[in-house]
Amino acid sequence: MVRFLEVPNWDPGYVNTTPQHIAIMAECTACGDRREFSMDRLPASLHYAQIKEVERRLKCSLCGAKAGKLRFGSFVPD
Repeated sequence: MVRFLEVPNWDPGYVNTTPQHIAIMAECTACGDRREFSMDRLPASLHYAQIKEVERRLKCSLCGAKAGKLRFGSFVPD
């Protein structure tokens, strides 16, 4: 089993400056659902966008809220 360990208070500013070894987790602040976020699924127009711009466009697939927050960290064994 693995868990996500967030890097506290870290924000790279722009999506494209996130190092390859950093995992990204999308979290819905409305319902608490968390899913791994893949940079490959971003539209080309957002590849160089600020993190805040990407977060404004996130929509939860569970509850439908537009209350997403990107968390940065890594997956570690329990």
